[in-house]
Amino acid sequence: MAINNNNLEIFSTTDTALAAWLYSQGFDLADVDSSKFPSVFYFSNSDPKLQESVRTFQCGKAEGDILAFFRAYKKLLAFIKVGKA
Repeated sequence: MAINNNNLEIFSTTDTALAAWLYSQGFDLADVDSSKFPSVFYFSNSDPKLQESVRTFQCGKAEGDILAFFRAYKKLLAFIKVGKA
């Protein structure tokens, strides 16, 4: 979901795997709201490739470095436990 927050485009998702993949691909993680269930991950939507990358992931065609993905996934889980990005 893309939202406009004070004229700054933000993409949000509750899908931890998608968030980890976007993070491992170098997209800017702006914030994590772990006060909600499920947690919400917010990304800066300034990169025009972000929406294309989301569609690629959702179609099951995401490719990349599995080790980088795993590290990003573990880091996002830690963000959820700690409560901040």
